[in-house]
Amino acid sequence: MKANSLLVIMLLISFSCVTDNNLPEKTGTIWYPYIEWEVVNSTFSGNPFDIVANVHFQHKKSKISHFTQMFYCGDSVWRFRFTGTEIGMWDFITESVDPDLDGLKGDVLITENSNQEAHGFLTNFDSKWGWEGTEKPFVPQLVMLDYIMESKSPKAYYKSPELIENKLDLFINKHGFNGFHVPAIAGWWFNFDSPDNQVKPTMQHPDFRTFEALELLITKVHQAGGMVHIWLWGDDQRSQTPLRLKGKKGGVEDRRLQRYIASRLGPVPGWSLGYGFDLDEWVTAYQLSTWRDSMHSYMGWHHFVGGRPEGPNRGVDHTKDAKWNKRLDYSSYEHHRPTYKVYVNSIEAIPGKPVLSEDRFRIRNEKRYKGKDYTEELVRRGVYQSTMAGGVGNIWGLSPQLEPGGVFLNKKWIKTWSVFFDKKNRFLKDMKRANNLSTDDNTYIILSEGANSLVLYREDANTVQIDLSSLQKKQPAIMVDTKREYYEINFGDLTAKSQIIKFPYLSDWIVAIGEF
Repeated sequence: MKANSLLVIMLLISFSCVTDNNLPEKTGTIWYPYIEWEVVNSTFSGNPFDIVANVHFQHKKSKISHFTQMFYCGDSVWRFRFTGTEIGMWDFITESVDPDLDGLKGDVLITENSNQEAHGFLTNFDSKWGWEGTEKPFVPQLVMLDYIMESKSPKAYYKSPELIENKLDLFINKHGFNGFHVPAIAGWWFNFDSPDNQVKPTMQHPDFRTFEALELLITKVHQAGGMVHIWLWGDDQRSQTPLRLKGKKGGVEDRRLQRYIASRLGPVPGWSLGYGFDLDEWVTAYQLSTWRDSMHSYMGWHHFVGGRPEGPNRGVDHTKDAKWNKRLDYSSYEHHRPTYKVYVNSIEAIPGKPVLSEDRFRIRNEKRYKGKDYTEELVRRGVYQSTMAGGVGNIWGLSPQLEPGGVFLNKKWIKTWSVFFDKKNRFLKDMKRANNLSTDDNTYIILSEGANSLVLYREDANTVQIDLSSLQKKQPAIMVDTKREYYEINFGDLTAKSQIIKFPYLSDWIVAIGEF
């Protein structure tokens, strides 16, 4: 009798161990770093990349939820990730037709981030780009990663944290850019070792190493305060699109990659995704919006997903191209040397949606692009004009054939813009264009009624007329020469009336009036 009782107890203990699906509790901080769990599933059958295991995270107090999926990592291992968007206790449960991935439960405690400047996922404040957490708007001024790495392949920065940190120091800290643009990944999503990014019909499964490279890049850039914008595909004439896959666009391989990107990168903050370039040649607006909806159906955290239309290359009419952007997360355009008015019209084309001017504005020595490419002076003016228009993002690059590593000769120019707006917090949520406050032509003003302050920008000037009557009282004012290293010239308090401001000499000037 005693032996039988002992056997029953042992069986109960054994059964309890097998059916205990509780995973160990984990602790993390809000916004970053992301938290990861690993599950071994040695009994799976079929293609492991196609086994779906959903994970539902819920904040116990607010009931806010995030849905994500597990992703296959090889050797019978699946993982899933989480980034906390609320402080407090969260719980999760998994669901899958695979029994070893089904019904797993756990808790995760999210606490304050020790970094006072920590921010989360990209968001928008009306038509301005911004960050969750700090709730600060910013203007994406991105630098071309392939130029500064002198390679388009993710191999260039794979398992190279020190290299990425060096580029961050040089291009974000010293130049003043606030993010990187990653050129078309295309075939490298499937084959990390491929000599180019062409897509081939034999490609089937995501390559872990490509994702490891991107994860490292994104997390490093995000924690340094910046963003990464990635092009999923490229140009079909160069065999860089899903049309070259066996299942074509929307087929098995394409959907498999969508799920993998969403599950592996979706919980990671700090990136946005463009579909590619020359899209009008190989995808319709409806197909693009369908892809966008598909990506969001898999991602449990919001990321901006879109893709640029064919124009407008010149002129200010965005009507046709705005229709393309209607169902996408951000407005994207292919501008060629956009002016201030072009930037303004791109924002007004779809009110309330942030804008990325998604052609690459390059400094290079190619005669066929003479009317399209930039000089460093045009770049300098471009970052100010796009900001004063309301905050349109851009992609910039100086060819390494001209300067090794794509280093700008006048990097202090971009840094001056960065210090003025980002470090000094002079680009505010409620700022609106208020050029009517000056009678001078080509004078651009953004006004914050809430902060009772404004920013004024004028090129080739030694004076500017400005009506400060709306500011109601005297306000402190400083001016900065945009052609020089950042230096504030203080000219005291300005009275709330119409007046002429005299600059020390002829230059391009940015002026801050009021408390920020």
